[in-house]
Amino acid sequence: MWDLPEKAGGPAPLPVRRLAGHTNTVNRLVAPDARWLISASSDHLIAYWDIQSSPAEPGIVVLNARARSDAEAKKKKSPAALEAKVSVQKPSQVLTGHHDWVLGLSLTRDGNTLVSGDDKGEIIVWDRPAAKELRRWKLKGWAWAVAVEPEAKSLLVSERIPLIFDMGQMSALKLWNPQTGEVKADMSKEMKERMGAAAYSADGKWLAVGRGGEVDGLSGKITLLDPATGKKLKELAPGHMYGVTDIVFHPDGKHLLSAGRDTCVKIWRLEDGKLVKDLGQPRGGQFKDWFHAVAVSPDGRLIAAADMAGQVQVWTVP
Repeated sequence: MWDLPEKAGGPAPLPVRRLAGHTNTVNRLVAPDARWLISASSDHLIAYWDIQSSPAEPGIVVLNARARSDAEAKKKKSPAALEAKVSVQKPSQVLTGHHDWVLGLSLTRDGNTLVSGDDKGEIIVWDRPAAKELRRWKLKGWAWAVAVEPEAKSLLVSERIPLIFDMGQMSALKLWNPQTGEVKADMSKEMKERMGAAAYSADGKWLAVGRGGEVDGLSGKITLLDPATGKKLKELAPGHMYGVTDIVFHPDGKHLLSAGRDTCVKIWRLEDGKLVKDLGQPRGGQFKDWFHAVAVSPDGRLIAAADMAGQVQVWTVP
């Protein structure tokens, strides 16, 4: 965690806190309010973190850990460690209902309903404040992307179906009833591509999915769907090179942001589907530190994206 400066420019801020508790990749972060942060990990756990607490345990973060690791792997001289002193925080609570990598995590607008999905195809609906499992059901494939409607009326799940070598049967896209675990709409025949990201707008008027995974050329497209029926409304072009990794709606309700394997963040205007701006520049291939996640501050003035090199970039919005 970092405390961001009030103005852009100047040296990058140093980290102030390290949240220690997961033992494998952290795949998703969601925040129901200004106090709680929730993380999902490949260690099969979902963790609650109280951001307003004041952890006293001291620790150190090595800022150039990757550069040192790369040098050691290549048997070259390792650069001196650049260290920052931080407070170390443990999770306040851990949810243990999953038994495989937890890839999907989504919250309703009031923060009371949490939905998670894993690599074994388990979908779990939680009472978030009580940290209690309400219901679960099993998918045919892996839960590749999960997005719950702001009022918990619907749940979109994109599935990746492994070990089936018929291209028309390798993915699924469905709307579910999170109260019953029953399918409301199946868009799999119309949309056969694997969707790696999904999101509802805060007002529930928009639903977006992004084609993810390993795709060729500019095929990482964004598609807007009817939130009630799942029917395709429009496609946004040009898509991300090699695939989409994350989608988030801007708080103004008029724009959508997407991140991709091309190490770019795209800002789209919802009214006409036009591309407003590209943030970042392609770094030369889908394995060149592509962005994993994009987020927008509640006031809409800051955009942050994190890449596979461990770097976080922050932009200010006029």
